[in-house]
Amino acid sequence: MEVALDPSIETVSAIIRLDAGLFEKALDGLTREALLRRVAPGVNPLIWIAGHLTGGRFSMAALLGETRTSPLAPAFGKGAVLPEDAALPRAEEVLAVWREISGIVAARLAAATPEQLAAPAQRRLPAGVQHVLGGLTFLTYHEGYHLGQMALIRKSLGLPGLVDA
Repeated sequence: MEVALDPSIETVSAIIRLDAGLFEKALDGLTREALLRRVAPGVNPLIWIAGHLTGGRFSMAALLGETRTSPLAPAFGKGAVLPEDAALPRAEEVLAVWREISGIVAARLAAATPEQLAAPAQRRLPAGVQHVLGGLTFLTYHEGYHLGQMALIRKSLGLPGLVDA
């Protein structure tokens, strides 16, 4: 049964659902070697980007009142030192954590009230918007940015992008 969302969060919620599918598609069928490949100097491998995006979902959950620590952290934060390849998690592990936190975000979004979305964010946010809905909007943009990177890396490996037919 589809839950009616508050209109102020409906579009952001739809993009979050879209991003969830694109994320899974980005990792689908890739070998460990492909997940670890750096396509250019200074470019993070796909598996690192996936871990980083998973951390972003934990930030969304926190904005919505669900404070949990990612079991994949802290190797995936902004400015984190990239671990050795062997220390990076397997795709299955990242996907399991992604799916769990994405379910929590979906449930929290469905229950969000206009007052909760308008409440001040509990952490400083970029772009000057300092309320929960602004934070969710920024994090949704952040996902799109990194999904674009994942699509480009896939294409550079000779694989289809994320929205190719």
